[in-house]
Amino acid sequence: MAARQCPNCLAIVSPGKVLAYSDDLVCPGCGKPLEISDLSRNVAMFIALAVAVLAWYFASVNFSNDDSALGWILPVVFSYMALSIAAPILLILFADLHLKSAGALPVADATPAPHSPHH
Repeated sequence: MAARQCPNCLAIVSPGKVLAYSDDLVCPGCGKPLEISDLSRNVAMFIALAVAVLAWYFASVNFSNDDSALGWILPVVFSYMALSIAAPILLILFADLHLKSAGALPVADATPAPHSPHH
């Protein structure tokens, strides 16, 4: 099955909906609730962490002679930016969708009746 494809009706879900509504994803074709598989999320994050480590390494090599605060903060900033960019892109590429199980559906919160003061 292709990435971002509904297993029920085989409709392709847009990348923007996968990223914006990853927890409350609904199929545009059949209207069933979907979820991104844990394997897809873990693979995307593992590869994004590897990209972040590489960004940190290359930035720390380039700024190793700088004795100011930029010498240690820029590698951290660059690795954070690399993680923040790589994770959504990889999730777009590898998002395997499953039908959301009945136990995972959100339950509507019932607001309790206001308590009357006791005299």
